[in-house]
Amino acid sequence: MAGGHIEGWSPESLEYLDACPVCGARTGQELLYHGLRDKFQVNTPGAWDFYRCGACGSGYYNPRPTPESVGRLYEAYYTHAHTAPLEYAQLSLLGKLRRILGNGYRNYRFGMHERPASILGILAVWLMPDQRALLDTGGRHLPKQPKGRLLDVGCGNGDFLLFAQRAGWEAIGVEPDPKAVEVARARGLTVHLGTLETLHEAPESFQGITMNHVIEHVHHPRATLEHCYRLLKRGGWLWIETPNLDAQGHARYGENWIGLDTPRHLVVFTDRSLLRLLEEVGFARIERLPYCPLCERVYGMSRALAIGASPHQSPPLPREERVLARQAEANARRRPEIREFIMVRAWKG
Repeated sequence: MAGGHIEGWSPESLEYLDACPVCGARTGQELLYHGLRDKFQVNTPGAWDFYRCGACGSGYYNPRPTPESVGRLYEAYYTHAHTAPLEYAQLSLLGKLRRILGNGYRNYRFGMHERPASILGILAVWLMPDQRALLDTGGRHLPKQPKGRLLDVGCGNGDFLLFAQRAGWEAIGVEPDPKAVEVARARGLTVHLGTLETLHEAPESFQGITMNHVIEHVHHPRATLEHCYRLLKRGGWLWIETPNLDAQGHARYGENWIGLDTPRHLVVFTDRSLLRLLEEVGFARIERLPYCPLCERVYGMSRALAIGASPHQSPPLPREERVLARQAEANARRRPEIREFIMVRAWKG
């Protein structure tokens, strides 16, 4: 199904798949893109082929870097960076008001004790459902109670671990990038260097596990989800967000869609394929989480890749693109299967 040499990569640094890494199907694989190059880090060598599974609909690169060689793709990755938020005194008057109201809502929603804060933030945010969705997603929908041990898989520089700790969780992380681990540990966080498989924790050790844009980076997603299942207590939950191959942004921007992130996103799920895999692993209940409006941002980043600009400093969308993004937003509210990202929580029975 795949073959050939990839420039800049030795034969032993690549692995070739003879089946879909999500469902195991060996036939019906479609070559979706040929010769994709890394548009986030333009110095990355290689041109990569991306396939779509005819059985489950998931997409994947084939060949791909091995677990031993994949680290070279992350040497300048964004997980290293940490930019501290502005101090309250440094904010504009409007910024101060937003901080006060946002803290008021976070204290109510997540059981935090952020200061300064106003209880009026609860009312203000409830009157702005899109803002509420953004704040809830930023907190990964952490339940206010009960709290316990929490594991963030692929925790990067530890930003979310700090958030979870302020919300009362005993939060630890695991991260394969040594530079990101160094940043996180310098912030006083408990972060283990390695992958989920190298983490030495007993079964049923955690009340919650979060994987924010991580599952698309792993070589064996089924094994990763099975490991998460074993680590969860009965009644515990797994929170996942990941790009959706059936997204409207992918349909519009094709190989420039940010969800492909060539070749770091080894596997790109569809809504159907991820929910099915979670069920097969054994999760008793799976819920799609409330919609978070992101089409305009994703369209802006994808267009930036298409014109050769930095996706992290995207130029403003032209008027016609903004109109399309807003129409996509309306469509995504009605149809979860075409949202830019899949965001679900799965519960262990």
